[in-house]
Amino acid sequence: MSLVSKLNKDRSVKIPEEILRKAGLKPGTEIIWLYDEGTGQILLMEKPDSFAKAMKGLGKEVWQDIDINEYVKEERKSWE
Repeated sequence: MSLVSKLNKDRSVKIPEEILRKAGLKPGTEIIWLYDEGTGQILLMEKPDSFAKAMKGLGKEVWQDIDINEYVKEERKSWE
């Protein structure tokens, strides 16, 4: 989906209604702005109530086929 907004003279921008509806954003919702210097892209995301809860489980697919106990045992062996 690609929608266009215009930056006003007071540097405010209106988020398109379709985006607000799909993202479930309400007045008072805090938004995080990210600027990627490599690509020149501006990214927006809703600020989570809890960053810890939002990140829970992040990267779990890395450990999907690994026996954690065996992994720890091998790591400890490598320290000797």
